[in-house]
Amino acid sequence: MSEKTFQVGLWLTAVLGSLALFVATKIIWKEANEVLLLVYLVVGFLVNLIVSKIRSMRTEETRHIG
Repeated sequence: MSEKTFQVGLWLTAVLGSLALFVATKIIWKEANEVLLLVYLVVGFLVNLIVSKIRSMRTEETRHIG
């Protein structure tokens, strides 16, 4: 899988996951504030940042070894 395809899939998963989690929260907790969507998106962004950093470190290690 190319790096660009991986990144697009990662961000798309984060956005769709945040929306799904927000809708589920809204169904369970009727008074849920829309700010929760922003919180979910920020958490998704941070997770993507960490995953991307780990992947780039592993890719860099592989280049040095191979």
